[in-house]
Amino acid sequence: MADTIDDFMARYQTLAVVTCEWRAYQVDDPEVMAADVFRRLRAQPAPPDLKRFYKCVDAVVDYAYRTASSRKSLTEQIFSGSLSMIKRGPVMPDQRIRSALTGLPAREVDVLRQAIWDELTPDEMAAVNGRDAATQQARVNAAVAHFASRLPAPESADPVAAMRAIHPGEHRRNPEPSDS
Repeated sequence: MADTIDDFMARYQTLAVVTCEWRAYQVDDPEVMAADVFRRLRAQPAPPDLKRFYKCVDAVVDYAYRTASSRKSLTEQIFSGSLSMIKRGPVMPDQRIRSALTGLPAREVDVLRQAIWDELTPDEMAAVNGRDAATQQARVNAAVAHFASRLPAPESADPVAAMRAIHPGEHRRNPEPSDS
């Protein structure tokens, strides 16, 4: 039996915030974007599922970028510091990790982002990508191994931790338990 939209929202609210945040980091409020994802899902006649969810996320993120780019000119963005990542400086560890990630095929980057940043289970990845859970787990394992081979030491010893270290934003689907 398919989830109702309310059940689906309860299950995937945190995922919506997390995935909107990293896809549109500092472009718009991830909580507002997540609400828009569910508004779009609610407007669809078909019951919600993860494939439709990610299509709504893509549409919301695309809209956020288009809206943000129309608000300020490139010159205003430069002078306001919005494009501060253009500055050159010493190569930091996270830059080496990002470089290793961008050197991977897009399909592997998508798999790593789904498994590590979105924290999807193999079953959830199968629902999004149309393959079975075992195939998804094999794709994750292969992508992690390829990513590790491109990372410098010491990051190559734990590629999952390296990928988590460059996760943009503060929201997490499954936050680490605190030591308190």
